[in-house]
Amino acid sequence: MKRKKLSALLLALVMAISLAVPALAADETQTVTILQTSDLHGMINPYDYASNKESKTSMAHAAAIIAAERKTDPNLLLIDTGDSTQANYIQEFKDEVPDPMIDALNYLDYDTWTLGNHEFNFGFNYVEKEIKEFKGTTLAGNIYQKDGSRWLDAYQIFDVNGVKVAVFGIDAPHIPIWEKSDPTHYNNMTFTSPMEETGKILKELDGKADVMIGSVHYGLDGEYGTEGMREVAQTYGDQIDALFIGHAHSVVDETINGIPVLEPGSNGQYVSKVTFSLTKKDGKWDVTKTDAGLIDCSTVTPDAAFLAKFKSLDEKSKALAAKQVGEVGETFLDPVELLPGIPNAILQDNPVLDLINKVQMEQVGADVSLAALFDASSNLEKGPFLNRDSVKIYKYDNTLYGVKVTGKQLKAIMEQQAGNFFNQYKAGDVTISFNPDIRMYNYDEFAGVNYEIDISKPAGSRIQNVTYQGKPLSDSQTLVLALNNYRYGGLVTAGLLNESDVVYEGGAIRDMITDYVAALKTPLMPECDNNWKIVGADLNDPQKDLIYEKVRCGEISVPTSEDGRTPNIASLNGPALRAAGKLPALTGEDAGTSTTPATPVATTPVTTPSTAPVTTPAATTGGTYTVKSGDCLWSISQQFYGTGTKWTVIYKANTAIIKNADDIQVGQVLNIPAA
Repeated sequence: MKRKKLSALLLALVMAISLAVPALAADETQTVTILQTSDLHGMINPYDYASNKESKTSMAHAAAIIAAERKTDPNLLLIDTGDSTQANYIQEFKDEVPDPMIDALNYLDYDTWTLGNHEFNFGFNYVEKEIKEFKGTTLAGNIYQKDGSRWLDAYQIFDVNGVKVAVFGIDAPHIPIWEKSDPTHYNNMTFTSPMEETGKILKELDGKADVMIGSVHYGLDGEYGTEGMREVAQTYGDQIDALFIGHAHSVVDETINGIPVLEPGSNGQYVSKVTFSLTKKDGKWDVTKTDAGLIDCSTVTPDAAFLAKFKSLDEKSKALAAKQVGEVGETFLDPVELLPGIPNAILQDNPVLDLINKVQMEQVGADVSLAALFDASSNLEKGPFLNRDSVKIYKYDNTLYGVKVTGKQLKAIMEQQAGNFFNQYKAGDVTISFNPDIRMYNYDEFAGVNYEIDISKPAGSRIQNVTYQGKPLSDSQTLVLALNNYRYGGLVTAGLLNESDVVYEGGAIRDMITDYVAALKTPLMPECDNNWKIVGADLNDPQKDLIYEKVRCGEISVPTSEDGRTPNIASLNGPALRAAGKLPALTGEDAGTSTTPATPVATTPVTTPSTAPVTTPAATTGGTYTVKSGDCLWSISQQFYGTGTKWTVIYKANTAIIKNADDIQVGQVLNIPAA
């Protein structure tokens, strides 16, 4: 009996120990999950109010992902890296308490919010209001007050399941450039670079945290000669566990120097997610595994409770956007694209930018003006001019400036802002392409002067034959230039403008456009003075029409930048496409045709005459045609008129059923005008 009792006691002891071991083991491992959004730009509801279209991504989509992830890990950290309170009409409600965007951040229980540069667009009082309203921790460790102290917290340390997680935040350092027109917007404070501030913060956090996270409103590639987050990761990756970045609107999912670097695009495209697996050794937590990636918001259904919460905001935004202020007499750009992926308004003077420049010049009383096409789809269509149309053609809240410039200064500005945007022409090119390193919003078209952009020449020497009022512009001549505050700040920093030469400071350009249209007694009509053109390119490869047809039918693609933000970054080239087997070999007379002109010739891409072989048209008397699989307007035009270049004739005859020239549907019956 004694032995049995002892055996039973031993068995009980063994069972107790075996049951305790898993519990002890569980105490030695842990996971920490972090989610990030960035550059939401007012996209709370899944609707783009300027274009009057549903959006496939938004904060409402992100809310669904966040809710699902919290079911798996209720203790996850949720962070945002800025540019939240500007765009998509959200700034129109900034006086509400709380600001709707801050209300949305609080509703989803964000832990930290790193400020972005656009938070400073509307005055420092609004920044302070939003920070006060946000229930989490606002971070911006690289912004310093006059006494040398930090304005906001540089970091916050969280206890997540017993693991100390430090999240540090840094803003884009160039706000004093972008807000140079009114330093009170950032309260005249000083900004350090992400590289400098990261090193400083890491020293302060040494030994204080188990996991180190960067939440930085700055892209992989820096600006104005300042290192980007790629260099920061390469320098400090051994001291950081992950970098969540923003500002560039890029989609980034990379490992740099051993750590994940994530950027979730913009407008709620993605939610970044990193999960750390940790093991406790000798009383210290070590990261043993890191899983990182981006969750596509377009794959989920928007969160119903979130939509209900912000339904009134959606209704107010739609009502504001739909308010009519005038009438558009004729559509401004038709077609919008030369080819899919190549916006016409960049390649030739156009009435959209001429309208913006006209408004700017009249407001300032300026001699010359510059303006950028912020969105490749910017257009004004015949019909009512609504509030949203000003946003459609001028999406940012820039204000207007007038600055005195000499002819020499203006030519240098034109070289930088217009000439450098294009790639140099190569023999055989059939399209003109854009510098992949320059964003489209940094390309300007000028009014008040006539000029040519010679792309046969290297960057820096392309602006030719600049005239003002019919005479060559002399270097010593003084003019007043109208431009937005963003461009003003950049050009002052580049040494191309002087602050002392400012003669005008005004309000929001977008509002000026609205007021201009509202004041008209007749419909707004497209006007274009064709004061500039691109020269130095012979685009007449023998197979140009065939190349264009293949692009329109999707067989050849116009390349875009890796992040998708800059279109048309390489020219389509006849010899290169033939060498790649994407075109048939030249035959007959065409085989001996030279693609190198003896003298570069002036070119207006849309009207360049074709030298491609002409096929016999199937019919020239008109009629109807039922769209078949594989058709595009170019190929239908080729069939009926013997050339694809007349596709616009078919398009214009069928605008009642064709809303997008590049998206015709199988089964549609098209009217074919007589040739």
